[in-house]
This record gives sequence, C-alpha cells and structure tokens, in this order.
Amino acid sequence: MILLTGASGYIGSAIYASLKQQGIPVLTAGRRSCDRFLDLSECQCLSEVFSDISVVIHCAGIAHNKGDASAYQVVNVEACCALASAAIAAGVKQFIFLSTLNVVPASTLDPGVRATALPKPVSLYAASKWQAEIALANLIGTSQTELVILRPGLVYDRALTANLATLKRWQRLLPISLPTTGHRSLVARPDLVALIVSLLWRSGERREVIEQPLAVTDGQCYSAFRIGRAVANKTTVTLPAPLWRGLLMCLAILPFRQAQALASSLGGRYWCGETAQPFNSPVWSLERLLKSTAAESAH
Repeated sequence: MILLTGASGYIGSAIYASLKQQGIPVLTAGRRSCDRFLDLSECQCLSEVFSDISVVIHCAGIAHNKGDASAYQVVNVEACCALASAAIAAGVKQFIFLSTLNVVPASTLDPGVRATALPKPVSLYAASKWQAEIALANLIGTSQTELVILRPGLVYDRALTANLATLKRWQRLLPISLPTTGHRSLVARPDLVALIVSLLWRSGERREVIEQPLAVTDGQCYSAFRIGRAVANKTTVTLPAPLWRGLLMCLAILPFRQAQALASSLGGRYWCGETAQPFNSPVWSLERLLKSTAAESAH
C-alpha cells in the first residue's frame, strides 16, 4: 500500500489522480479529508500512520515563499525526519521525497550530486529542502528502506500556479515581452507524475536501486522571455533592456513577497541543463503543453 502526503497540493493531487486511475492502491495522510490523520507541525503517534504501508511519497510541506524560517524548519525538516524515522521502524520499503532543483547552484555541473557536496542555499525554502535531503540520507542510508530524492525544476501544467499564474495575469493586463534575462529548468507535471509512478517499489520486481538524487527537467532552458511568450500566447510589445532592468529592480524592492518572488524568478539564474534527467524523451515542453490546451479550448 502507498501512503501519499500532500495529496491536496499541486503535485500531490496529480499523483493521487494518476494512481487511482491506474488502480494502484493509495492512502492519503494529512489534517483534512484524508485517510489517515497527520499534522506535520506535531508529528506524534506515527506508527498508526504507517501501518501496512510499503511505499511513502512525501509531497507535503511549506512551499516556496509561503513560510518563515521557523515554519520551514519544523515542517520541511523536522517533520520530514520524523516521518522517515517512523517509516523505517514500520518496515517501509521505499521513501520518495519531493525536493527542489533550487538546492543546486546554477554553476553546478552535476545536478544529481548529493546535498552534502552543495553549499547551503540562500533562500529559506531551498535551504530547508537541502537540510531535509542531508538528514534523510543520514537516517535512511543505513536502513533497509530505499530513499528516492527527486529534484524537479519549476513545475508547470495546463493549470498554471504560483509565479507562472501571476505572470500569465500580468501578461494579459500588460502585453509586454519579458527580457531575455535569467535561465532555469522546468518540468511538466504529467512528466513528473509519470516518473514517480515508474519508480514505485513493487513486490517481487527487480530494478536498479537509485543511489543519488534525480534532477527532473524537460531538458530545456527557459529565459524570462521564453516563459512570458509561452504563457501570453499572443503578440507582445518589446521594451528596451535598460527599462526592463529598472522595472525588475522596482519589483524587487516593493514590500510585497509575491512581487519580490516574481522579480527573483524572472531575473534569477538557476540550474539549467540541456539534457533531461532522468527522462530520455520527456513528452512536454511549456510551449507545447500550453498550445495543446489552447487548441483543445478552441474546439
């Protein structure tokens, strides 16, 4: 039996839907409308949560720009460790942890290198995932439980969320082309979900054990200009680069977390490789997925 945390979230909900569609037995764990109660701020009596569970997919946690240092530490690090310890004690065969590619500096050659070989990230969110990766490797590494750490790039789908949703609203109001600044990796939610399902431990099945974190991308590099053009899906006006730099600086100093996050995302340089890992041929790119959505809507 699979136990899924964060089943109401952007990634968790898609995993849950895919498992149910394929007839794979799954239970959800959380505070509301779940099969088993789990409060990540107070992890107690976890033995009952993991009863008869063979695989854990841990998606729950505080997302990027949604918490403070204390909250990230308690939920994303300490609760994750408590869950892993309880899973080991319960004899769980596999623990799949959703981390983030933001733990990997842009200059890193190998995005699958262990967290101990990477510097501590600056952002609180990425730092909490980095700490959790290290703690999980220490806890699970010597046990009989298989640890799978996934580092997805920015996740997109037909239904955009977070900064991508904000950007789409912005492009509707102001049809202005974004600058060719920044670069980052993305991954389609359907591709990420398909990968997770393919990695699930199954009784009696032999396969190679995954020993290092997996960077999950669609194998392409996206500038702010490319992302903006994809989400706008219409003709936009080009502004001079100096004017754009000024606008980004203004966004960065506004006393609004969402504006600061958007400025950082547009102008930031994140890890961006040209090969998809671990996909040989991912199904989607941002443009292709959004164009297919537009075509379906037209019919």
